[in-house]
Order: sequence, then C-alpha cells, then structure tokens
Amino acid sequence: MRWSRIQEVWHRIDDQVCTRWDLLNPADVQDIGGNRDTLLDTLCERYELPREKADWQVSIWQNGYTDRWLYGDKRV
Repeated sequence: MRWSRIQEVWHRIDDQVCTRWDLLNPADVQDIGGNRDTLLDTLCERYELPREKADWQVSIWQNGYTDRWLYGDKRV
C-alpha cells in the first residue's frame, strides 16, 4: 500500500498503530500525524532501534495495510 493512502486515513487507524507498537500512545500517534519519518524517529526513540530496523518494521506493516482496517477487520 502506498504511504500516501495510509497518511490519508491516519486519524482513522490510530488504534491499529497503537496495537502494532504498544509503546506508542494515542497522543504520540496524533503527533506523528501520518508522517513516516516522524513515525520512524519515534519508534527509534521508544524501542531503542536503529533506523534501519524501524524502517523494516514500518515497511512490513505498510505492506500489510488494507482498507479493511477502516471497516472493522482490525487484524494487524
């Protein structure tokens, strides 16, 4: 899935983001605002990850994204 699509619906998938990365809280997700670089920076800080590893995690999550997340199927 294109990141631009995730960015468009970011405010509607905040639960999925918090579920996937449980060290993030709703305020963090709101502050990230769908910006991929900000998400990466936040993951690096919270999980003490190198940027490459955070990027890998986000890429895997991004590739698994489907619009069904918006319609009740919240598997992450």
